[in-house]
Amino acid sequence: MKVLIIESERGWGQKIDEVKEFATREEAEKFCREYNDKHNPPMNRAPDWYMYARMEDHERGESMLRSNAKAHRPEGAGI
Repeated sequence: MKVLIIESERGWGQKIDEVKEFATREEAEKFCREYNDKHNPPMNRAPDWYMYARMEDHERGESMLRSNAKAHRPEGAGI
C-alpha cells in the first residue's frame, strides 16, 4: 500500500514530496492518521503552505485520513 506525502503551497499548487510503502492497509491508515493529525491541526482557513499524507488505493480511491471523528470545515467553505 502506498502513501503519498504531498506538499501544497498557495500559488504554486501541489507536488508529491515522498512516497512511502506499507505492508498492510492498516499500517498505511495508521501512518496517515498520525501524520495528518500532527502536521495539520484544525484551522479556520487553509494555511499558505502545508504537507499531508494521502493513501493511494486504486480500488477504493485516494483518501486523506485523520483520527478526529468530526471533519473540520473552514468558515465559508459551503456544504
